[in-house]
Amino acid sequence: MRRDDEFRGLFADEEHRDVHGYFAAHPELPPTPLRRLRSLAGTLDIDVLHAKDETKRFDVTAFKIAGVHYAVHRIGDEIAARGFVCATAGNHGRAVAKVARHKRIPCTVFVPSPKTADPVERATHTARVTAMREDDATVVDVAGTYEEALRQAAVFGAKTGATLLSDTSLPLSVAPPFRAAPPFRAAPPFNAALTPAQTELIDEQIPRWIMAGYTQLLEEAFSQWDVPPTLVIVQGGVGGLVCAAASWFAWRFGKDRPFFIAAEPDAAACLLASAEAGRPVTIDSSLDTIMAGLRCAEPSAVAWPAVAAGVDAFVTVPDSAAVEALSLLSAAPEGERVEAGPSGACGLAALIELARARELVAVRSAAGLDRSSRAFVVISEGP
Repeated sequence: MRRDDEFRGLFADEEHRDVHGYFAAHPELPPTPLRRLRSLAGTLDIDVLHAKDETKRFDVTAFKIAGVHYAVHRIGDEIAARGFVCATAGNHGRAVAKVARHKRIPCTVFVPSPKTADPVERATHTARVTAMREDDATVVDVAGTYEEALRQAAVFGAKTGATLLSDTSLPLSVAPPFRAAPPFRAAPPFNAALTPAQTELIDEQIPRWIMAGYTQLLEEAFSQWDVPPTLVIVQGGVGGLVCAAASWFAWRFGKDRPFFIAAEPDAAACLLASAEAGRPVTIDSSLDTIMAGLRCAEPSAVAWPAVAAGVDAFVTVPDSAAVEALSLLSAAPEGERVEAGPSGACGLAALIELARARELVAVRSAAGLDRSSRAFVVISEGP
């Protein structure tokens, strides 16, 4: 746990203004609800619990499409016309396929196979692949991890000229500064066919644009809450949403920003492992979690500096906590009920664990979690 009071986020003022201006100019891309979960706040004995409900953003079931829309806008028509390729655990690929279909751009999506035998995960995987194909995307099954799917997507892009629309930096690439050195593994130079400018675009600029697009969630919430939160919990993965949220709160509130926690599954905690090591690391883990969208072995190089500077604490949760959070959301009173997916409930699961787990007493104390607390979480995906 630490705090950098000088941190003001990854994005400059003009980047925040450009994101806000883009969405303000597109009324067909409306805000998602900010739900006040009074019943759950009472259960947790806190003052306020707000949840940004991203289960129905722009005709898909996750926040990812906000970043894709903005990045495609910044890429421009000439580069977009080459076609898109991406890797996904589900939601990012759905977003890319949806935007590509809208713009009549060819799209290829590499998707890792389900990691567990959990029937919910398998049904969700099938539904998302079906939705991508209905949006005219070519879907390629990958027998391996998300990182392997991303590597194959990068190879495809290098060979075909399609633009890799990735929400994370390329894994195992030769790009500086740290990913060419241990603890990252050596790998074939799959980007050898790309010029330095093309490599910078797909490895740094596009993920940055996508994460900048995610800040629209927080800008919307800012106009929806009565008072700002004192505690923010956002789920991890490669760190894109954490980076965007931590950056936005630091930019908007400076040293007075709320206490910020990054939440991850126990079995896929690459951000926590990197924080403990003091540098980005690739975890050697089973990644065996029902939170498929957070099943990531290494952080994004573009996101990591903001994660390292903007996160006050890292909390991991078991699958059982995510299942409990899903149950509480679906059983909540009318107006507070949310049908979420496992990854989407991770932040709420971490809040529940924080409120009651003995091993988290130090984090609970540092966060000042008590009856006066105003908590903010993101329900990042639907079923």
